[in-house]
Amino acid sequence: MSQPPLLFDRAALTAHRARARALPDGPALFLHEAVASEIDLRLEEVNRAFTSPAVVTAWPGLWQNRPGALTLPDTETLALEPASHDLVLHVLSLHWAADPVGQLVQCRRALRPDGLFIAALFGGQTLWELRSALA
Repeated sequence: MSQPPLLFDRAALTAHRARARALPDGPALFLHEAVASEIDLRLEEVNRAFTSPAVVTAWPGLWQNRPGALTLPDTETLALEPASHDLVLHVLSLHWAADPVGQLVQCRRALRPDGLFIAALFGGQTLWELRSALA
């Protein structure tokens, strides 16, 4: 099976994230904080308790206060064991994946039966101004 084409320069992405982490006031994570709040609201509506969540994110600090949550980086191969989580969150990093479908498959395999997967990503008309400017 052939590898998918490289869509992003992972080394450049890593360097940009390191630069953001090194800012005097830290990175501006207001979008990530808004997404975390939205996910919390959605999980309040679910009539069950999650005991082994996993969070795929480039900014684990926002998610470390979750009891029992495994936070892992958004690398191409996710460190998820099969059928080991009842909740998998993929937070604002799926759009950086060279193989987003492969990321979804990995998350699905990590879920236990009746597990819940929530992905937060940019899509639809999110960046229409940039697209029209580049066109």
